Amino acid sequence: MIRAFIAANLAISVVEEMAKVQSVLRKAQGDIRWVRPEGLHLTFKFLGNMHEAKVEPILHVLQETLKTQAALRIRTYGLGAFPTLKRPRVLWTRLSGEGLSELGERIESALIPLGFPADGRAFRPHITLGRLRSQRGWDRVLAEIKEHLHQDFGESSIDTLTLYQSDLQPSGAIYTPLGSADLNVADSA
Repeated sequence: MIRAFIAANLAISVVEEMAKVQSVLRKAQGDIRWVRPEGLHLTFKFLGNMHEAKVEPILHVLQETLKTQAALRIRTYGLGAFPTLKRPRVLWTRLSGEGLSELGERIESALIPLGFPADGRAFRPHITLGRLRSQRGWDRVLAEIKEHLHQDFGESSIDTLTLYQSDLQPSGAIYTPLGSADLNVADSA
C-alpha cells in the first residue's frame, strides 16, 4: 500500500514568494507545522492509501482526461484558513484561473470508475502553507496574516499533473513522483 495524491507544481518564483511570507509568519511563533517550500503544490485529488497496482490505471485515466484539456494560467494570492481565520486548522493561499475548478471536477469524475469516490465537496483550489497543531500563538500569527492578507504571489502555468507518493516522516512528508500526464499545451495558445 502507498499513500498518494495528484497535484500540479507551481512556478518557482511563486513558491519563493510563498516561502518568504511563510518565513515572516513563522517568526510570530505560532504552533504551526509549516509545509516545506518543496512541498508547496496544488492538490487536485488526494487518493489516500491505495495498492501500487492502481498507479498505471490512474496515469492512463489522467492522460485520457487531460489530452483535450488546455493548459491553464493561474494566479496565487491572499491568505486564509480552513475552516476560518477565527478557528483555523489549515493556513492557505488562494488560487484562481479560468478552467481551474472545472479541471478539478473532471479529475474527480474520471477517477470514480477506479474506485476513488467523489469527495462530495466543491473543489476549492488552494495551497496549504501550514497546519495548526494548537491555537497557541495564533493571535501573533493572525496579526502578521492581516499584513499579508491580499498578497499577490504571482502566476503559474499548469501544463502537467503528477501522481505523487507521500511518505510521512517526523520531519515532514516526502513526495516521490510516480508518473505524470501533460495537458494539451497546443490548445492553450
